[in-house]
Amino acid sequence: MRDNADMTADTTRHDTVTKPLLDSLLDNLEQQKGREIHAGELLEVMGHRGFGFAYVLFGILAAALPTGLCSLMALPIILFAMQQLFGRTRPSLPARFDNKRYSADALLAGIQRRRNWLVWLERFAKPRWKIMTHDIVYRLAALCCLVLALVILVPGPFTNIPPGVAIALFGFAMAEHDGLLLLLAFGVGVIAFIIGLSAAITALLLIWTWIHNSGLMPV
Repeated sequence: MRDNADMTADTTRHDTVTKPLLDSLLDNLEQQKGREIHAGELLEVMGHRGFGFAYVLFGILAAALPTGLCSLMALPIILFAMQQLFGRTRPSLPARFDNKRYSADALLAGIQRRRNWLVWLERFAKPRWKIMTHDIVYRLAALCCLVLALVILVPGPFTNIPPGVAIALFGFAMAEHDGLLLLLAFGVGVIAFIIGLSAAITALLLIWTWIHNSGLMPV
């Protein structure tokens, strides 16, 4: 007979893959309150919805964190997008990159602060437009997330919020198998890329002008 711990773990995994994404995430963080956890732990428990969850989590963090810190959130997004492009069915973090621990309480508080629009988005998302949920479309979405993450890498105003929001939209669409939301995410992604790239170019031009005017650049 299987012991209670195994049965509880199976129940948790089943709830995670059947509940709405936000409820699953909040429930898992509630269970971890008072602890510091690895991102890999959350990815593991999210099961087949791991890629969608990963884009939602790190997209939100990229949009919410201050300039500089948000750029660090682009690195796992790039890793996950590459994994999805190469045909992985679930995201994973190599052990050597998963050594940073996050406060479950801080993550829970950060998500709760944005709960209103996340709940609205989750209510909107539902399985539909199956033709837009094929693997080839998801890989194209992963490519878009990769490009947007490269924009987030450039520190500066507006290089993180629009791309981060677009990446989170892709995540919700993938997790809920919502073809309509995925199509909307492509549109938002294009707009976010234009805004983010324009902000990045502006920031780089300002840096170049400052270096030139300060005399640091040889004539």
